[in-house]
Amino acid sequence: MEKDNVQTRMQNLMKNKKLLIALGALGVVLLLNPLTWFQSAPNNATIKGEQSVKAGQVINNTDRGDLGQYEQVYENRLTEILNMVMGVSDASVMVTIDSSEEVIYAENSQENRQTNNESDTKGGTRGVTQLDKSGQLVMTKESGQEQPVVVKTIKPRVRGVVVVARGAEQIKTEALIKEAVQRALEVPPHRISVLPKK
Repeated sequence: MEKDNVQTRMQNLMKNKKLLIALGALGVVLLLNPLTWFQSAPNNATIKGEQSVKAGQVINNTDRGDLGQYEQVYENRLTEILNMVMGVSDASVMVTIDSSEEVIYAENSQENRQTNNESDTKGGTRGVTQLDKSGQLVMTKESGQEQPVVVKTIKPRVRGVVVVARGAEQIKTEALIKEAVQRALEVPPHRISVLPKK
């Protein structure tokens, strides 16, 4: 009877262990790419209104409202993850972003190069090269509307991160926090400040 109790407890513990591992893996995925899971993050891949895009143009939206949305998403995810780290509690995070995501559009480009050799009356020669470049944005139809084809979207660049948390006075805990922020946001260590909470 007691042996059955022990086996049942072990099975329940293993089930919970698997659930904890699955939740941890999901947390890492969300931390590495948080914007794909949140609808509130701005999407520059769609062009608003009558905004014109030149072929091959990089769109970099530096509107303060969009930057604030990115910062809020990063702050919320980091706060949630850091509060799950052993030794860390009551974490507050501030993220500062340089620019929002950059979107690069596909283009059909043509380049014509024409070289002419000219000679002057004194016997000298010179070469003149004329270069003509032209490009056209590649478009696709989506829901009856033409949209430009996106080649690449570059994640926003993070300028710096400040973390204030209980437990950060411990050197080991501070190192764990710095490593988590550094890997999640690709921020160099000298741009991360970890401070103990009073």
